[in-house]
Amino acid sequence: MAKKATFDKAKYLHFYEQMVHIREFEEECLRAFQRGNHGIGGYLHLYSGEEAIAVGIIGALELDKGDCFIGHYRDHGYALAAGSAPGPVMAEICGKYTGCSKGKGGSMHICDAEKGFYGGYGIVGGNVPIALGLAYAQKYRKQAAVSVCFFGDGSMNQGAFHETLNMCQLYKVPALFVLENNGYAMGTSIERSHANTDLTERVASYNMNRKRIDGQNIITVHEEAKQIIEDMKKNPAPFFLECDTYRFHGHGAADEAKQTVVYRTKAEIEEAKANRDPIAIAADLLLKNGTLTDELIVKIHDEAVAAAKAAMQFSDDSPIPPAEELLKDVYI
Repeated sequence: MAKKATFDKAKYLHFYEQMVHIREFEEECLRAFQRGNHGIGGYLHLYSGEEAIAVGIIGALELDKGDCFIGHYRDHGYALAAGSAPGPVMAEICGKYTGCSKGKGGSMHICDAEKGFYGGYGIVGGNVPIALGLAYAQKYRKQAAVSVCFFGDGSMNQGAFHETLNMCQLYKVPALFVLENNGYAMGTSIERSHANTDLTERVASYNMNRKRIDGQNIITVHEEAKQIIEDMKKNPAPFFLECDTYRFHGHGAADEAKQTVVYRTKAEIEEAKANRDPIAIAADLLLKNGTLTDELIVKIHDEAVAAAKAAMQFSDDSPIPPAEELLKDVYI
């Protein structure tokens, strides 16, 4: 009988710290957006409530050995989970020259290729076909690596989504499709937008391996993703992983007020915050097994708040892109 693996306290403490840091970073972004005095222009999409997915899955990748990932426009958390420096990420959100895309991408186009993150994409479902290209390149180069594609439930009604999954299965490329199902896409419930609300089973028509898990439990997310990724590297083929989750803020920061009028109630949001917060769930689990203490929780929270404020200060102190940068990196 195989020996049961020992629970890795250091790893899950690190994951907990990452989730708290992402949460405080996002909340600092929201406050800055609402104040309107830090240069955040256009859209701002926050990841609060979904942190366990980014942290658990990216934490299962070997980014230094060729694994990579792409995301959608709710992308700050992906970069931070991969280890991108908070200052340049915040500077990018605020359109500063020290940003990870030189301030020319903004909130929806965070990118850090050195960390294996090939960018956030502003078109719903627009990143899904790119996952096919990334994974096909890995197969062509005979790399023991996988490409992860994060997307939301709204992407599954795009034609390119279905064409991509069909091709991935035909070519047996190592693409892990991670559905972050928050139940509302931009602002329409899956009951009103999907004829079949069992989104995992919709993938059955492509004969693709698939599974649905609780996206709010960091241990479940990481252990499932780790096993799936290990199997994919041994036997390359695509996999569809649905993570049941819930975002605490509106589709975008500008959506904060109208979300409780148009498509969900304040009571529903508060119930989710009370019972489905991935950080609170992780804290409870890690307190019970001795990984965390009440004192350490306070310390980690205070450090995360300070780090978020330091990132904003870094951005505030940074210059805007100079005029000569306007046409650089533009492909014709």
